[in-house]
Amino acid sequence: MQLVESAEFVHFFSPYLAMAFARQFPMVSQFGVESGGRLRRHVEYNLLRPGYGITSVHHGETSFRKAASIEYSPDRIHYRPEIDDLEWFVHFPDERTCTIRLRSLSGRIFGEFFRMSFSPEMAPVTVWGRWLTDKPFPPERSRSIFEPPDVAVNFELPVLVHFPDYGALKVTCSNPTVIVRQTMMADPAMCGLNLGCTNTGYHTRAVAYHHGTVEVSFHAARAISEVELTFAVEEEHYPQIAGVDFSDRKWDGLKRCWQNAFTLNLQTLSMGDNPLLHGIAHLSIHFKSDMSVFTPPLLENLTVHDVLRRQLEITLRDCVGESGEIHARHATPEGRASKTQDFGFFDANISNLIALYNYTAATGDWSLAKTYDESIRRAGRFLLALDKDNDGILELPYDGNFFRNDRECRNWWDNFPFGHKDGFINLLAYRALGNLAEMLGRLGHADYAADLAAWRTRFAANFHKTFFNPETGVYAGWVSADGRMHDYMFTFISAMAINQDLVDPELGRRMMQILIKKAEAEGYGQWKWGVPGPLISVSEADEHIWQPMQRWGSYENGGFCGQTAYHFIQALYKLGMREQADMILFNMMDTFENEFTHSGVFPGYMRSVDWRTREGIPCGYNYLADNYYFLLAAITGYYGIAMPKV
Repeated sequence: MQLVESAEFVHFFSPYLAMAFARQFPMVSQFGVESGGRLRRHVEYNLLRPGYGITSVHHGETSFRKAASIEYSPDRIHYRPEIDDLEWFVHFPDERTCTIRLRSLSGRIFGEFFRMSFSPEMAPVTVWGRWLTDKPFPPERSRSIFEPPDVAVNFELPVLVHFPDYGALKVTCSNPTVIVRQTMMADPAMCGLNLGCTNTGYHTRAVAYHHGTVEVSFHAARAISEVELTFAVEEEHYPQIAGVDFSDRKWDGLKRCWQNAFTLNLQTLSMGDNPLLHGIAHLSIHFKSDMSVFTPPLLENLTVHDVLRRQLEITLRDCVGESGEIHARHATPEGRASKTQDFGFFDANISNLIALYNYTAATGDWSLAKTYDESIRRAGRFLLALDKDNDGILELPYDGNFFRNDRECRNWWDNFPFGHKDGFINLLAYRALGNLAEMLGRLGHADYAADLAAWRTRFAANFHKTFFNPETGVYAGWVSADGRMHDYMFTFISAMAINQDLVDPELGRRMMQILIKKAEAEGYGQWKWGVPGPLISVSEADEHIWQPMQRWGSYENGGFCGQTAYHFIQALYKLGMREQADMILFNMMDTFENEFTHSGVFPGYMRSVDWRTREGIPCGYNYLADNYYFLLAAITGYYGIAMPKV
């Protein structure tokens, strides 16, 4: 470690770890990690909540502002308190590790004794570990937007404390009775904001948590006289696959950001799009599950699949309605009693079936599928029943003629009125029902599996003539009930069709060449931040009235996104267009290595970097971990590793 002295602090830092200790009282005032050890600006970025820092706690009071004498050398620091408090013995045995031994002068450490306070605005920290706190679903709602509750979970040690972009710490303790508590707290000064005449719900709470505090605190279950905590900066967490070599510097962006795709929601202990969005009955859990099959264990006793299993179990047990629709409202008595056709995201049925398949294929654990056999069959029937005219193309119960503010029916691209014959939902359903057919065949439901296979045959026969637009040479996004084709040259529709073997390779190459040429003509040729969804500005009738996010080139209407990029890059690799695929993939990874890719929890409208304009200006709002999905193309595209099968 290097040591730098200043008037107020003693600084220790290496390429992997930086800590600044206050001279006058026991407190860490700056804390930075960088698992890759490559970019000094990352390790020097302070992850702590300003004014709170890292402090010891004795008899319920923090050591903050309590005077202590200090002694230090190049690898050690010692705080000796002037009154009854905890004595600190800090040691840096190597560039990645810090140990802090705390000794009670009165001989009694009990309850909370050490607290680390982080800022969600800087990096929304996730603690991964075996949880000790039960979290029933659905979670309690706060009584008012003025009172967003503290949310806390207890974990057994060791834990992995992950900071998106920066890296992770493995935390261990010398005493087995010590537990860790993660608490997410809103900033009282930011509570109760009215973000607009009708925007007084979720986002007002989110902005308060974004500016708030995440505490990681340590608690002794019984009185002890001293205890030692070890904080070790882990190596970057990314796939380790035989025959896949990520050692070259060109892969640094993947190594830095792979783990960013996974965040834990404390209210439900599930993986959502960010720490405030839960993953129960979620519309995009298949993105996480696609990446999880290649993700190594987080700890010796914890994998991403352990969390995925929990949320799939809750989804299949509590959130499958009588009709087979998967929606979180079915977990409540009111939701179960409701007979309205107030549909949610149709992706939820599809995404959770894909995630269940991925979980089973990756782990070999069939217990979920067997236990909830009836639920998954019901969920499949819900999708099949949408094919009203039996042509193999699902017809959603929303005409798709134009955008309505009540959004009767939605998919992931919810700024547009995808409806009726929805290309995105249909292509996902083609994959999901194929997965379901494989599973049901293994579970002894041969007749049902045959029905699914027959539907897929009809789908493959009719997809092209339903969605192909000869005027653009690519597939349309949706065909509305009035017969109009809504074609904005959506990159993901044609790419997803190619990736699912629905397109002749020669036609597929022509389509991708058309899309690349159009993208370059529209100024997207740098491919630094992602791939846009549409390449033609969506008309006002088909666009949410949400200025400035509806402007051409912003957010879903032409903004860069990493989720879309996966489908596009993968299609290029599948068609043998490696030069173009490499260009996009490595340009994006270079950006993700050298720029901050995460923007907290809810930085505000047009401030989140999960979406960017052609100039690289943030144009998202509700930070989505889906932005890292493109990294999967390095495995399934560049290296050609197939997804596992059951």
